[in-house]
Amino acid sequence: MNFKLSFMATIEIQLAQNSPTSVQLQHQDFPIIIDRPVEKGGHGHGLMGGQYLLTGIAGCFCSTLFAAAQSREITIEGLQVNVTATLSEELPKRFTKVQLDVSYKNTSHPDEFDKLLVIAEKGCISVNTVKNGLNFNVSHQN
Repeated sequence: MNFKLSFMATIEIQLAQNSPTSVQLQHQDFPIIIDRPVEKGGHGHGLMGGQYLLTGIAGCFCSTLFAAAQSREITIEGLQVNVTATLSEELPKRFTKVQLDVSYKNTSHPDEFDKLLVIAEKGCISVNTVKNGLNFNVSHQN
């Protein structure tokens, strides 16, 4: 079996303008719309980008948690993650804290759940990105 290692793996998505205040990502069979709330001049057709950022963090964390559980043959049922983010008071506006509160209804190994949380936190790409920073650039292309 041959494996090819890539040191610079990339993920690419494309967004296209959907309305005067929104963009849309077409992913397989469902659209994802990013818009501003009505009270901020948008049309309220989708979550704000910051809400999707938080959704991405929590979703990536959950996916990594499920993978860690499956590799250890641990079942988790009724997982719920509540995300709380604190916004800066000063400009530029940004999140200064993100808290994930995780609960479940049932697991086959409750004594292992805290260990799974640590594994998910350390293995999640989104969590690692916000905790360790990233190189960010914006460019113009026509």
